[in-house]
Amino acid sequence: MRSPRIACLVPAATDLAADLGLDVVGVSHECDHPIARGLPVLTRSRIAAMHPDGPGPAEIDLQVSAAVAAGEPLYTVDRAALARLAPDIVLSQAICDVCAARANSCDLPPGARLVELAATSLAGLADDVRAVAAAAGVPERGEACLADIAAHHAALVRPLDRPRTLALEWGHPPFLGGHWVPELVALAGGEHLLSGTGQPSRRADWAEIAAADPDLMVFMPCGYDLAAAAAEAEELCRRSPLGQLRCVRDGQLWAVDAVHLFSRCTPQSVTHGAAVLAALLRGDEPPIAQACRIESTPALS
Repeated sequence: MRSPRIACLVPAATDLAADLGLDVVGVSHECDHPIARGLPVLTRSRIAAMHPDGPGPAEIDLQVSAAVAAGEPLYTVDRAALARLAPDIVLSQAICDVCAARANSCDLPPGARLVELAATSLAGLADDVRAVAAAAGVPERGEACLADIAAHHAALVRPLDRPRTLALEWGHPPFLGGHWVPELVALAGGEHLLSGTGQPSRRADWAEIAAADPDLMVFMPCGYDLAAAAAEAEELCRRSPLGQLRCVRDGQLWAVDAVHLFSRCTPQSVTHGAAVLAALLRGDEPPIAQACRIESTPALS
């Protein structure tokens, strides 16, 4: 019996399909897993991508807000390309229309089955793993994947205390870490401030964040790699109240590779992300490629 052909419309789907050893035949424009190289691209974004010469986070926020207010889709699916691939299963998502493409019945080729990833917590991730594995006819691989996640979490070395931690998923305007991020902070041994497990990311203001007075802040702007996150954090320290926070003055502002550690709820992100958080909370130096300390800099007048 041949393996089912899998089309992935979001990066988390490609990551999960790779973890389960599935036959991926098409990917999204944002998929960066090694198995995505050279595969047909099935989606595109209508919002300008973040790059050094492109729009900043405030402009991206305005573009997204305007599109949402107008009821316009932020992403499109190339239906013709999808039909040519004749997939058996299309993996999409049902979490955030701002973050990634979402398929519906009119996008599907004849005979294709839609499976939507919907995890907003670790329990939800387990549901996603089992749903994809079952749809592909390999439920035993799903259980093995979940056992591996559990083993990684059981091996975490947590701090003796519970540092008061704030995760920031966007800087201008500030958005608090949400969904699975507070759960990962708690799993790693910290107390997440201002938002709880399963709650969506929400907009905050600097006064609220300053009043919370975190011991440690992790800057994880959605979709940013480490270099982009670090550059943005340094800019925020110069141009916003971020640089005045006690945790920043104490050297406890960390930028991380958000795109691979926290922006997706996948087996890789919840294991590696939790490990990085545990290292930061213990006061250990994290892997160089995954996180870096942001030094406080004088604000611009």
